Amino acid sequence: MADEQYPNIVLTGFMGTGKSVVGQRIATMTGRTFVDIDSEITARHGSIPEIFAKGGEEQFRQLENEMVAEIAPKRNQVIATGGGTFLDQDNVVAFLGAEVFTLTADPEEIERRVTADGIEGRPLLADSDDVSATITSLLAERSEAYGKFTAVDTTGKSVDGVVDALRDAGASIASPEAAADTTDTKAKTDQVLYGVLAITIVIAIVLLVLVLTF
Repeated sequence: MADEQYPNIVLTGFMGTGKSVVGQRIATMTGRTFVDIDSEITARHGSIPEIFAKGGEEQFRQLENEMVAEIAPKRNQVIATGGGTFLDQDNVVAFLGAEVFTLTADPEEIERRVTADGIEGRPLLADSDDVSATITSLLAERSEAYGKFTAVDTTGKSVDGVVDALRDAGASIASPEAAADTTDTKAKTDQVLYGVLAITIVIAIVLLVLVLTF
């Protein structure tokens, strides 16, 4: 797949909806490169809490926009965005042509997941006196941005279950069985074509010999 130009699959949605783990699984299945925008920012500029502490959310969004501008033009990727990436219209435009899906989950499920992972690395929740209320408020603020794309609910689903749901929703994710069938079919087709070509060459040589003989 690396030699072909496949569209990017982009996963957006609120924190704790599984964008990174699902994205990694899809990338492994399809041979695409996995890119986690938050991880890329962290690798280059330090942790997200540090960025927020120094320059606030505004600086983080600027770095996020720069990362999107760099990543979006490439192909053959599965991209996990930050929870607020698509609040900026420039980022929406940058990903035109990609397959973008919003991963969702019930607020209670989101709270359970993010608190289990620890909210210290999530600046928008770390200083909250009421994590549940903050999640509900942020979800409401971002509903329009998330609603621009096909939604896939991850509540109660395994990673593979979410991948199946994304495939059903139209994502270009070939199942392992389908990928194997495609490979076998291509190999058989190539064998037939090579055989026909060889026979054609032999016939051409025989005809040439006959013409030269007579």
